[in-house]
Amino acid sequence: MRSATSEFLLVRTGDYVVIKNEENCQDSKTKQNDHWIGYVISCIGGARNPKSWTLFQVLNIDNGEIMIINSDIVEKILKTS
Repeated sequence: MRSATSEFLLVRTGDYVVIKNEENCQDSKTKQNDHWIGYVISCIGGARNPKSWTLFQVLNIDNGEIMIINSDIVEKILKTS
């Protein structure tokens, strides 16, 4: 059984993932859009272990914005490639 805390370890290029909105995490008064869906363009490994993902380049499917996010804000994999 997979743990929710290690879900990001299974992410691969081409996956659709649920991402925690960083802006709303810091401002608890704003509860709208707590999460968004992203399409993983590429996975970036860490310095000690290149196969352990630390960053993801993702496409926000709602607004088309491409950004690099920390792997720990990935909540769940929706659809694998």
